[in-house]
Amino acid sequence: MKILFIHGMNQQNYNAETLRQFWLQVFQTGLHRLNIDLDVNALDIVLPFYGDLLSKHKLNNTLDLRTFLPKSWKNFKSPFHFKNAMSVVQEKDPCLTALPSNEDIQPQTLTQRLALTSSLAKDRALKELVIFLNHYPKLHATLIEKFLIETYLYLANPDFMNEVHDRIMHNLDPYEEYIVVSHSLGTVIAYNLIHKNKLCRINRLITLGSPLAFKVIQERLSTPISRPSHFSGDWINFYSPDDFLTAFPLTEPPFDFHPPIENLAIQTLISNPHRIIGYLANPLVIQSILESLSIETA
Repeated sequence: MKILFIHGMNQQNYNAETLRQFWLQVFQTGLHRLNIDLDVNALDIVLPFYGDLLSKHKLNNTLDLRTFLPKSWKNFKSPFHFKNAMSVVQEKDPCLTALPSNEDIQPQTLTQRLALTSSLAKDRALKELVIFLNHYPKLHATLIEKFLIETYLYLANPDFMNEVHDRIMHNLDPYEEYIVVSHSLGTVIAYNLIHKNKLCRINRLITLGSPLAFKVIQERLSTPISRPSHFSGDWINFYSPDDFLTAFPLTEPPFDFHPPIENLAIQTLISNPHRIIGYLANPLVIQSILESLSIETA
């Protein structure tokens, strides 16, 4: 059994090797948290890289997913700064140091407590914003086209979509079975690939921080939302209630599949609830991956 990782958008500061090493380090951190003596390098893992395709098209994303603000707002300052209290390595840095969990973060000073409160308020405000936008798909689509260029290109440009799919399919063996672990835009890509490529043998689909619940995404998929008829594996969707780019579990129609998607709420990093480091190292996510590999976690 092989593991296929599919990354999300905004990975232009990586290359194929550095992104792979980053994901493997995060995965290894999750294993250590569960006291599982397993070297991720011993697992058969593929992580196709498509982050350079945006540069190839001479475009770039203009939204900073860490702050949910346009990158042009370089001088924007958060009202509170708490680097020491909530320091995490951003995805743009391929080096991974100690990865704190929410339980590890115990703000001690007044500044740290205020910063934590500010961060939580920001997450909730942004979540309310995207819930509002979900009722107005045209406005939502305009914002995606303006700020999330990579997502817009994937949904609106068949050539770009095919380039992304080709990168992934080039790494797949039609005679092997896979566990697919996808994040953010990668969950949309994984869904599309399973629908379009019936040769893919997927044992389990794991989606992390998926935007598939948004109407603006659903309306632009070439295949209406449905469970692929040839997909006999199970689908586990992990979402964070604090993640403003997820917002909803995949439970309401058209996701009322049979068998149903298993939706699990988890806690990710407070300061960056959508980042892969908060999802992939989570114990429940690690357990769902190892379970498919018949590796005991207890």
